[in-house]
Amino acid sequence: MIAGFDNFSEKFASVLSSDSWKKAESDFLSSSRILAVGNGGNLAVCDHGAIDIARLTNKSASAPGSGILASSLINDVSHDEWVKNWLSISLRGLPASSVSETMLIGVSSSGYSKNICMALDHALQLGCKACLISAQQPKIDGTYNTVILDVDEYHTSEVLTLSLFYQLIDSAGFSCPTISSSVARTQIDDYSN
Repeated sequence: MIAGFDNFSEKFASVLSSDSWKKAESDFLSSSRILAVGNGGNLAVCDHGAIDIARLTNKSASAPGSGILASSLINDVSHDEWVKNWLSISLRGLPASSVSETMLIGVSSSGYSKNICMALDHALQLGCKACLISAQQPKIDGTYNTVILDVDEYHTSEVLTLSLFYQLIDSAGFSCPTISSSVARTQIDDYSN
């Protein structure tokens, strides 16, 4: 068995029973807009999670999955500041009531992703909800909610985090489709609502 997957179910259950996860779920439920960001593989997980949140719930969701966007913002400011700037762009023009219904989910495996932590702090300053999902105890302190996965492998952290995105979808009362129901479906979903 691949290292880190031998007790996956127990790790998942442990996260779901934590107070920090319960706060993350509560913040998710009260938000109409979800923004998710990470670095490397975690950005791919966030992009995947955001797409499915947007497809399967009544929430707007996005992640900065474009390499063009990220490299442009990194070139404009710095690696440490680009996520903070992406957040500001994503909130541009929104009334305060919409900003307060926005949740930024940041993901870090190492717990030392300065760009993610700075963006989470910025989100709170702007009036958003903010949550860090970290494989281990973060090396940077912040006032945002932090969900600690207590795992040591990048791959375990990434798979567990994606599972948590689906848990958020489920806890909000929405269903993740089965493969057989998706294959059998002949109608195209209407995303206008």
